[in-house]
Amino acid sequence: MIFVILGMDVYPFDRLARAVDELQRDGTCGEDFFLQLGASSYLPKHARFERYLSFGDVCEHIRQASVVITHAGAGSTLVCIQQGKHPVLVPRQPRYGEIVDEHQLPFADKFGQLGLATTVHEMPELAGAIAAVRGKSAPRNAAGSARELTSWLEGFWQQLARPAAR
Repeated sequence: MIFVILGMDVYPFDRLARAVDELQRDGTCGEDFFLQLGASSYLPKHARFERYLSFGDVCEHIRQASVVITHAGAGSTLVCIQQGKHPVLVPRQPRYGEIVDEHQLPFADKFGQLGLATTVHEMPELAGAIAAVRGKSAPRNAAGSARELTSWLEGFWQQLARPAAR
């Protein structure tokens, strides 16, 4: 089973929900998908889904999944890694009305640079990313990478908090 976490945000993530449903319809990945759909307005016609899951259920689905795809939210990403997975991160993008700013883009890219995740920016990349991470686990040094990531995140958030130079 391929588990897809679309998050708990008020913004829909229809772009990812639709792409996953199309992969399920076409049988492209050779496995069933299960989506935690959240606020998405697109309702899958081929893939199984639940709007919301408890934290315990999310963790159980992560453990059972061969591949986990998630929006690039810090919480879901870190839980995937803590559960030993190498997730596929699909950052929400404001140009599609999925989020208010681009903060998930550098977050996802940084995880990719550290070898902790594989990042997908556009949906045609999704099937290839799924194939690439199948059987991949979080690296043994994930805790050390997490310390580096925490330091990077602190600087990133401080930069965002600074008023724009005039």
